[in-house]
Amino acid sequence: MRRLTLFIGTFFMAFSTAAQHRDFSKMDKVLGDYEKQKTVMGSIAFSENGVKTYTRAFGFSQRSTQTKADTLTKYRIGSVSKMLTATMILQTIAEGKLGLGDKLSRFFPTWPNASKITMEHLLRHESGLYNFGNSREKKYQNIDPKSRAEIMAVFEKAPIAFASGKKVDYNNANYVVLSLIIEAIDKTTFAESLHARIIEPLSLQNTHAGGPIDAAQNEASSYFWKNKWLENGDFYTPGLLGAGALVSTPNDLNVFLHALFTHKMLREAQLRAMMHVKTGMGLGLYALPFYGKTAYGHAGNIDAFESFAAYFPEEKVAFSICVNGNRKDFNEVLLACLRACFGY
Repeated sequence: MRRLTLFIGTFFMAFSTAAQHRDFSKMDKVLGDYEKQKTVMGSIAFSENGVKTYTRAFGFSQRSTQTKADTLTKYRIGSVSKMLTATMILQTIAEGKLGLGDKLSRFFPTWPNASKITMEHLLRHESGLYNFGNSREKKYQNIDPKSRAEIMAVFEKAPIAFASGKKVDYNNANYVVLSLIIEAIDKTTFAESLHARIIEPLSLQNTHAGGPIDAAQNEASSYFWKNKWLENGDFYTPGLLGAGALVSTPNDLNVFLHALFTHKMLREAQLRAMMHVKTGMGLGLYALPFYGKTAYGHAGNIDAFESFAAYFPEEKVAFSICVNGNRKDFNEVLLACLRACFGY
């Protein structure tokens, strides 16, 4: 997974006045062209005040059976998962079970530097935990721990990359550890906590904590282009947990976003902390400014799946897109779709 290079300079400067005149026929044309030209496959949803205003799927969920995607097709959302994981951590803080200043040593006292790494460091990618995903060391190149014991053994023996709080290094390891902390607090698996804390309260019918792709459950496979769409393969990594293993739909993500920003998931104090930007990061999301307005969200990229979900609190607008095949730059896709939605 990678951090999306956001289009703040182009997209956000463009949408100062157009929100009141959305032309969804333009959106249909953009997506129809993608489908006709075989450049992008996926699904998008747009909502306002918690009401679904536009949704469409385009392309195939399974090319081998020529199964067309629909608006209930599920996609791997990669690092968009981090918004949900951060929300769960902040719920435990609201419940008095955890504090932002609590040290990692409370849960894993034998890990390197655990007495200096706080929950806030983890949430903001400031912990200094070793970044296995970017490692050039041979022993970490194909690291894929499956069990909790294997995951924890990796962290216990890994070096520290830098002193906690000194810089930001976007790193999945932070959110794998946060997932383990949720398990420790709730005394259950991460998947069960996700279901109890987010999925069940919001009645998210098409969201779960990952697993091998199940086409029978309307889950999409991902594809890359080489003269034609070729299946990318199933590289499910259970060790990613809440860092990037979740599966969802654009509609479910919009329901989550609206609930989050209307205090159905978090109290005002915790949501305000989540939205507070420091060294470029909030807690599990990015702030994306334009003309005095701000959207909050996250991007995801895993195994040829790409996703993006964001919310404008002032306008009460949510939009999410999940892609399982893309021959274009993802920022260009986002920009084209949002221009169509907002009437540009």
